[in-house]
Amino acid sequence: MEDHTLVAEALATMLAFEDDIEVVATVNSGAEAVQVAADTKPDVVLVDIRINGLNGIEATRRIRAHNPQVQAIALTMHDDAETVAEAIAAGALGFLPKNTSREELLMALRKVSIGEAYLHSSVTAAFLKRVAPLADRTLATERLTPREHEVLELLVDSKSTREIAKELILGEETVKTHLTHIYQKLGVADRVEAVAMALRRGLVD
Repeated sequence: MEDHTLVAEALATMLAFEDDIEVVATVNSGAEAVQVAADTKPDVVLVDIRINGLNGIEATRRIRAHNPQVQAIALTMHDDAETVAEAIAAGALGFLPKNTSREELLMALRKVSIGEAYLHSSVTAAFLKRVAPLADRTLATERLTPREHEVLELLVDSKSTREIAKELILGEETVKTHLTHIYQKLGVADRVEAVAMALRRGLVD
Protein backbone atom coordinates (compact mmCIF):
# COMPACT_ATOMS: atom_id res chain seq x y z
CA MET A 1 0.00 0.00 0.00
CA GLU A 2 1.84 3.06 -1.27
CA ASP A 3 1.07 6.74 -0.77
CA HIS A 4 1.96 7.59 -4.37
CA THR A 5 -0.77 6.23 -6.62
CA LEU A 6 1.46 5.76 -9.66
CA VAL A 7 4.02 3.76 -7.70
CA ALA A 8 1.28 1.67 -6.11
CA GLU A 9 -0.15 0.89 -9.52
CA ALA A 10 3.30 0.06 -10.89
CA LEU A 11 3.90 -2.33 -8.00
CA ALA A 12 0.49 -3.93 -8.54
CA THR A 13 1.19 -4.38 -12.26
CA MET A 14 4.58 -5.91 -11.58
CA LEU A 15 3.22 -8.33 -8.97
CA ALA A 16 0.33 -9.35 -11.21
CA PHE A 17 2.81 -11.09 -13.53
CA GLU A 18 3.66 -13.57 -10.77
CA ASP A 19 1.58 -16.76 -10.90
CA ASP A 20 1.59 -17.21 -7.12
CA ILE A 21 0.65 -13.61 -6.24
CA GLU A 22 -2.75 -11.95 -6.51
CA VAL A 23 -3.12 -8.22 -5.87
CA VAL A 24 -6.50 -7.70 -4.23
CA ALA A 25 -6.37 -3.90 -3.88
CA THR A 26 -4.28 -0.74 -3.86
CA VAL A 27 -5.14 2.13 -1.53
CA ASN A 28 -4.12 5.75 -0.96
CA SER A 29 -4.47 6.21 2.80
CA GLY A 30 -3.76 4.43 6.05
CA ALA A 31 -7.42 4.37 7.06
CA GLU A 32 -8.35 2.82 3.73
CA ALA A 33 -5.61 0.24 4.20
CA VAL A 34 -7.09 -0.82 7.52
CA GLN A 35 -10.59 -1.08 6.06
CA VAL A 36 -9.55 -2.98 2.93
CA ALA A 37 -7.43 -5.40 4.96
CA ALA A 38 -10.42 -6.07 7.20
CA ASP A 39 -12.70 -6.65 4.21
CA THR A 40 -10.38 -8.76 2.04
CA LYS A 41 -8.10 -10.37 4.65
CA PRO A 42 -5.07 -10.73 2.35
CA ASP A 43 -2.09 -12.89 3.25
CA VAL A 44 0.27 -9.89 3.13
CA VAL A 45 -0.09 -6.12 3.05
CA LEU A 46 2.69 -3.89 1.73
CA VAL A 47 2.48 -0.70 3.76
CA ASP A 48 4.27 2.59 3.13
CA ILE A 49 5.36 4.21 6.40
CA ARG A 50 4.53 7.62 4.91
CA ILE A 51 1.11 6.72 3.55
CA ASN A 52 -1.45 9.55 3.55
CA GLY A 53 -3.52 10.23 6.67
CA LEU A 54 -3.08 7.49 9.25
CA ASN A 55 0.63 6.68 9.04
CA GLY A 56 1.84 3.26 7.96
CA ILE A 57 3.05 2.20 11.39
CA GLU A 58 -0.31 2.90 13.03
CA ALA A 59 -2.12 1.35 10.06
CA THR A 60 -0.02 -1.78 10.47
CA ARG A 61 -0.76 -1.88 14.19
CA ARG A 62 -4.52 -1.67 13.57
CA ILE A 63 -4.48 -4.20 10.74
CA ARG A 64 -2.61 -6.70 12.88
CA ALA A 65 -4.78 -6.03 15.93
CA HIS A 66 -8.00 -6.77 14.03
CA ASN A 67 -6.62 -9.49 11.75
CA PRO A 68 -3.46 -11.08 13.22
CA GLN A 69 -3.35 -13.60 10.36
CA VAL A 70 -2.60 -10.76 7.93
CA GLN A 71 1.17 -10.25 7.71
CA ALA A 72 2.72 -6.87 6.91
CA ILE A 73 5.81 -5.57 5.15
CA ALA A 74 6.83 -1.97 5.82
CA LEU A 75 8.14 -0.08 2.78
CA THR A 76 9.89 3.26 3.25
CA MET A 77 12.82 5.51 2.45
CA HIS A 78 13.43 5.92 6.19
CA ASP A 79 15.45 2.80 7.00
CA ASP A 80 16.98 3.96 10.29
CA ALA A 81 16.92 1.61 13.29
CA GLU A 82 14.25 3.66 15.07
CA THR A 83 11.80 3.38 12.18
CA VAL A 84 12.52 -0.33 11.78
CA ALA A 85 11.95 -0.92 15.49
CA GLU A 86 8.65 0.98 15.42
CA ALA A 87 7.43 -0.95 12.38
CA ILE A 88 8.31 -4.30 13.92
CA ALA A 89 6.75 -3.29 17.24
CA ALA A 90 3.57 -2.49 15.29
CA GLY A 91 3.55 -6.03 13.92
CA ALA A 92 5.38 -5.82 10.60
CA LEU A 93 7.18 -9.04 9.75
CA GLY A 94 9.20 -7.51 6.93
CA PHE A 95 10.98 -4.24 6.24
CA LEU A 96 12.20 -2.98 2.85
CA PRO A 97 13.54 0.33 1.54
CA LYS A 98 11.64 1.76 -1.44
CA ASN A 99 14.62 1.31 -3.72
CA THR A 100 14.65 -2.44 -3.19
CA SER A 101 14.97 -4.67 -6.25
CA ARG A 102 12.07 -6.55 -7.81
CA GLU A 103 13.72 -9.85 -6.88
CA GLU A 104 14.10 -8.89 -3.25
CA LEU A 105 10.53 -7.60 -3.01
CA LEU A 106 9.23 -10.90 -4.35
CA MET A 107 11.45 -12.84 -1.96
CA ALA A 108 10.21 -10.79 0.99
CA LEU A 109 6.57 -11.22 0.01
CA ARG A 110 6.93 -14.98 -0.30
CA LYS A 111 8.80 -15.36 2.98
CA VAL A 112 6.43 -13.15 4.95
CA SER A 113 3.38 -14.89 3.46
CA ILE A 114 4.46 -18.10 5.22
CA GLY A 115 5.26 -16.38 8.49
CA GLU A 116 8.99 -15.82 8.06
CA ALA A 117 10.58 -12.48 8.90
CA TYR A 118 12.48 -10.48 6.29
CA LEU A 119 14.71 -7.48 7.03
CA HIS A 120 16.61 -5.80 4.21
CA SER A 121 20.37 -6.05 4.66
CA SER A 122 20.71 -2.25 4.86
CA VAL A 123 18.82 -2.13 8.16
CA THR A 124 19.74 -5.43 9.81
CA ALA A 125 23.00 -4.29 11.45
CA ALA A 126 21.57 -1.02 12.78
CA PHE A 127 18.47 -2.78 14.10
CA LEU A 128 20.49 -5.47 15.88
CA LYS A 129 22.65 -2.80 17.52
CA ARG A 130 19.50 -1.16 18.82
CA VAL A 131 17.91 -4.30 20.25
CA ALA A 132 21.11 -5.85 21.61
CA PRO A 133 21.12 -3.78 24.84
CA LEU A 134 17.47 -4.71 25.42
CA ALA A 135 18.23 -8.39 24.92
CA ASP A 136 21.27 -8.07 27.16
CA ARG A 137 19.17 -6.52 29.89
CA THR A 138 16.46 -9.18 29.58
CA LEU A 139 18.92 -12.06 29.72
CA ALA A 140 20.77 -10.64 32.70
CA THR A 141 17.53 -9.99 34.58
CA GLU A 142 16.30 -13.50 33.86
CA ARG A 143 19.56 -15.01 35.12
CA LEU A 144 19.36 -13.29 38.50
CA THR A 145 17.11 -14.86 41.13
CA PRO A 146 14.63 -12.57 42.91
CA ARG A 147 16.84 -12.57 46.02
CA GLU A 148 19.95 -11.76 43.98
CA HIS A 149 18.08 -8.92 42.36
CA GLU A 150 17.21 -7.54 45.82
CA VAL A 151 20.85 -7.77 46.86
CA LEU A 152 21.92 -6.02 43.66
CA GLU A 153 19.45 -3.18 44.25
CA LEU A 154 20.85 -2.60 47.74
CA LEU A 155 24.37 -2.83 46.37
CA VAL A 156 23.55 -0.03 43.92
CA ASP A 157 22.23 1.96 46.91
CA SER A 158 25.78 1.76 48.35
CA LYS A 159 24.80 -0.62 51.13
CA SER A 160 27.56 -2.62 52.78
CA THR A 161 27.42 -6.40 53.13
CA ARG A 162 26.39 -5.99 56.77
CA GLU A 163 23.67 -3.48 55.89
CA ILE A 164 22.30 -5.72 53.13
CA ALA A 165 22.23 -8.65 55.54
CA LYS A 166 20.38 -6.60 58.13
CA GLU A 167 17.81 -5.22 55.67
CA LEU A 168 17.05 -8.59 54.08
CA ILE A 169 17.32 -10.47 57.40
CA LEU A 170 20.09 -12.71 56.12
CA GLY A 171 23.45 -13.84 57.43
CA GLU A 172 26.47 -11.97 56.12
CA GLU A 173 27.90 -15.18 54.65
CA THR A 174 24.66 -15.74 52.77
CA VAL A 175 24.87 -12.23 51.35
CA LYS A 176 28.47 -12.86 50.30
CA THR A 177 27.33 -16.01 48.51
CA HIS A 178 24.64 -14.03 46.68
CA LEU A 179 27.21 -11.41 45.72
CA THR A 180 29.53 -14.08 44.34
CA HIS A 181 26.70 -15.45 42.20
CA ILE A 182 25.78 -11.94 41.01
CA TYR A 183 29.37 -11.21 39.98
CA GLN A 184 29.55 -14.49 38.06
CA LYS A 185 26.24 -13.94 36.26
CA LEU A 186 27.07 -10.36 35.30
CA GLY A 187 30.62 -11.25 34.32
CA VAL A 188 32.23 -8.78 36.73
CA ALA A 189 34.94 -9.01 39.39
CA ASP A 190 33.67 -6.90 42.27
CA ARG A 191 30.89 -4.72 43.64
CA VAL A 192 32.09 -1.59 41.83
CA GLU A 193 31.90 -3.34 38.47
CA ALA A 194 28.58 -4.91 39.44
CA VAL A 195 27.05 -1.52 40.21
CA ALA A 196 28.40 -0.06 36.97
CA MET A 197 27.05 -2.99 34.97
CA ALA A 198 23.65 -2.83 36.67
CA LEU A 199 23.29 0.88 35.93
CA ARG A 200 24.52 0.53 32.36
CA ARG A 201 22.11 -2.30 31.59
CA GLY A 202 19.22 -0.75 33.47
CA LEU A 203 18.90 -3.80 35.73
CA VAL A 204 17.73 -1.69 38.67
CA ASP A 205 15.33 1.24 38.94
